[in-house]
Amino acid sequence: MDLFFTMVKDIISTFFQNGIWVVGFFYLLNKTFENQTLRNVSRDAIIVILALLLIYSIFFSI
Repeated sequence: MDLFFTMVKDIISTFFQNGIWVVGFFYLLNKTFENQTLRNVSRDAIIVILALLLIYSIFFSI
């Protein structure tokens, strides 16, 4: 049971440690260049990148 909680903690910490950089990058990009098309592309890119990052975190922790 302890192994399970350690694995979940590693997944969550890896995801959030790397995910904050993705969100921060696109936030600053959108603040620098005010453009609706860029905002829509950034939103879609954040979703895709965070999904891949979650999959990476899961496989890395197993």
